[in-house]
Amino acid sequence: MAEVRPRRAGIPISVKLILATSFVVAAAVGTAAWFSATAISDLTTTMIEDRTAIGQRAIARESELVVKPVANAAAAPLSVSKVDEVEQILDRAIEDDIADLQRERKLREAKISAPPERIQWLVVTLPCVEKDCVIGKFVTWSDPATMASRKAGKAVTERPATVPDDAKLAVLKGKLADGTKSGEVSQTKVEGGTVYGTPIILGTRIEGRLWMGVTTKELEEQLQEAVAKAEASATEKRTRSLLVSLVVLGIGILLAALQGVQLAKPIKQLTMQAERIGDGDLSLRVPENRRDELGVLAHTFNVMADEIYVLLEQQVQKASLEKEMELARQVQQAMLPPETLDEHGPLKIVGYCMPASSCGGDWWTYRKLQNGRMLLVVGDATGHGIHSAIIAATARGAVEALSGIDERLLTPEQVLKAIDSAIRQVGEHNVLMTAFASVFDAQTGILHYANAGQNFPYVIKLDGRVLGEASIIAASGNPLGDRNIAVEIRRGSLQLRPGDLFVCFTDGVVERANPAGKLFGDRRLRNALMGQPLPDADALVRLRDLLVQTLDQYGDGAIAEDDITFVLCQYDPQGESQTRTSQTRSSARRGAA
Repeated sequence: MAEVRPRRAGIPISVKLILATSFVVAAAVGTAAWFSATAISDLTTTMIEDRTAIGQRAIARESELVVKPVANAAAAPLSVSKVDEVEQILDRAIEDDIADLQRERKLREAKISAPPERIQWLVVTLPCVEKDCVIGKFVTWSDPATMASRKAGKAVTERPATVPDDAKLAVLKGKLADGTKSGEVSQTKVEGGTVYGTPIILGTRIEGRLWMGVTTKELEEQLQEAVAKAEASATEKRTRSLLVSLVVLGIGILLAALQGVQLAKPIKQLTMQAERIGDGDLSLRVPENRRDELGVLAHTFNVMADEIYVLLEQQVQKASLEKEMELARQVQQAMLPPETLDEHGPLKIVGYCMPASSCGGDWWTYRKLQNGRMLLVVGDATGHGIHSAIIAATARGAVEALSGIDERLLTPEQVLKAIDSAIRQVGEHNVLMTAFASVFDAQTGILHYANAGQNFPYVIKLDGRVLGEASIIAASGNPLGDRNIAVEIRRGSLQLRPGDLFVCFTDGVVERANPAGKLFGDRRLRNALMGQPLPDADALVRLRDLLVQTLDQYGDGAIAEDDITFVLCQYDPQGESQTRTSQTRSSARRGAA
């Protein structure tokens, strides 16, 4: 006996769970820490950029508010060459700017040792009058140092180095031309600040040009201080975030270890029980005492075992039922007339019956009687399936039993009454059936008929061996088998003309639906028949096949919801005469031979 090798144990599920959970927790914590640090850095950068932009916009706005009023104030004295008044206006503008800046520093308690100054210099030039002039003649200037000297009563005659000379003003003029413009005020960025320029206008006349240099030194110092504070705060927050992440990671790993140990044992037990169930032992059950997912899984295993057991039994029953259904279908199809064409004197008959499921409630039959007569019955039991097939077989048996007693009893009305009597007491509930019975008299061409709720049949006349106009046999009545009401059968007779085609069908033909749910209908049925050639007996079979094909094409793959049955019967005495003549001639030729 071969030795059974024990299965090698793999990595315990508890270890896998601890490793997997630790990895997930580490990844989650690391990702959260990285996103937190990134968010802090991005937020800090955004705050610095926003503060820089706000400060630059504020300086630009205030500078524009300064340069325009100064230009307007200097226009009048400049127009009459009062340079001393222009200088006073420039000095006052710088003095006011310094005072405003000192107030702002006091409000924010700024501790900056540099002298408070924002406007570095102001220059006034005259307009260009020469052809090749770049800038006009220099008039005067002012800067914080010059303003302080003049205020102290000291005369200042030389332009300091901080005030641009003519060459620098020419360069600045080019930059202002390429810079931004707001109304009459132009501005451009230069190293350490911004330069503004605006024309000095009195009325409509340009008296000169005002130049102003503004420094951003204090703004940059404030930004450096803000950056240092923001970076320190960000570093502190990142450190705290990292510590919290490490603590969370440690707790997560500890919880994963505890949970892995707790889950390993019941999972192992559940696995062993599942292997037994997999080996086919459906009688075993696993414990369901846990109140977590493992308890739910154990309950699911037990339910699965029960369902598998039931499913196996159902499969056996289903296989047996399918076999019985196939036998029932074969028996029902054997009870129907063959699909080949049959003739009884001048009468030619062919039919088609297709149940919607394995068995159906539609049926039809015919019997050849004496003196050239023929009985035709078409029935439709309620619904389709086994119960309908049994009712159909019962009705057909009633017709066969009646025909075996006495042919004189085979009148359409008597046939329908026999069917009603046979199915009226079947089962505990009403089982309804519509039916149409007819007796063809080939000698006289008279059609005797009776209708019990069946669709109205057609009689289509033959016009030159082509089917022409269709007329309806409008005879109705109550369905058979209803215990609550007395049976009411409508009967009548009709004289057939040579070549007439009798068409009888169940509601499954006209109620054949396409995928859109639209029904085939009586109109399409008549149109499918009218205009078709019917020169001989084989043409009747082709017409039957054409109608079947038309119904299938209209259905376009949609499942038929009801059985489909129709019968074509032609009264053709001329065709019978031609057939007899042909047979006589063939016999004569064989005799002569």
